[in-house]
Amino acid sequence: MSRSFQIVENKIEEAEFFLEKLQFRNTDFMQFDFKTAYYYLSAFLSATRSITFCLHASLNDLENFESWYQEQQKKLKESDLAQFFLEARNLSQKVGYYPLGGGRMHPNENGVLEVELYFDYQNKEKLKYIPETDLLTACNSYFRQLLEIVVDCYRNFGKIIDPEKYYTIENMTEKGLTVEDFEEELGFERGWTEDEELTIEDRVSLLRAHAPKTGMNWIFIKHLGTDRFGTPVDEDSEE
Repeated sequence: MSRSFQIVENKIEEAEFFLEKLQFRNTDFMQFDFKTAYYYLSAFLSATRSITFCLHASLNDLENFESWYQEQQKKLKESDLAQFFLEARNLSQKVGYYPLGGGRMHPNENGVLEVELYFDYQNKEKLKYIPETDLLTACNSYFRQLLEIVVDCYRNFGKIIDPEKYYTIENMTEKGLTVEDFEEELGFERGWTEDEELTIEDRVSLLRAHAPKTGMNWIFIKHLGTDRFGTPVDEDSEE
C-alpha cells in the first residue's frame, strides 16, 4: 500500500462531521445565518470529493486496484447526483460559488423546528443537473453513494486494509508470512507472543486484539444499516 488506509477513514469522518453540521435544529429562522450553511456545505463538498482521491492515493499500487477503481469512477460519472456534487465542489473551490438558494423553517415528525435548505435553482452557473430534493436529503444520498463504494473496497481489499481481516491465520498463510512477521509489523519483538501454552491460532488472535481498530463502523451503520463490509447491522448495535 502506498499510504495507510487511515487517510480514507479520516476523510469519511470529516465528511460525516460536516454533514451533521448541515442539520440545523431548534434554530430561530430570523436569526439564522446563511453564511454558516455556506461554509459547512463548502466543507462537506471538499471532504466528500477527497474520499475517492484518498482511496486512490492509499491503494493505487495494489494488484487489481486500478480496474476496480475505474469501475467505481464509471458509476459516479453515470450518476447525475454525483456529477452535481462534483461540479458544485469545483465551483465552490475554484469560483467561490455556493449552490445554496434559500430555505424554510418547519417542524419535523417529532415537532422539532428545523431549517430546510434548498439549492440555487436559478442556475446561473449552468449546472447540468440540480437535485429537486432539499439540500440535506441530497447530501445524505450522495454520502451513501460514496460509502457504498468504500464498502465494496473493504469487500475486495479487506485482507490488506483492515486489521480484522489482515491478522488471520488464513491471510498469513496466503501471504507466506509468519506470526513473527505479524509481531514485527505491529511493533513488537519477534517472538513476543511465543509461549508453549499458546497455539499459532492463539498467538494470531492475541496480535489481532492488539492491532489498531477501525473506529468508524458507526458511520456505515448510521447511513447504510450495515458494517463496513456490507453486513446488515442493527442501528443500536455497538462496534
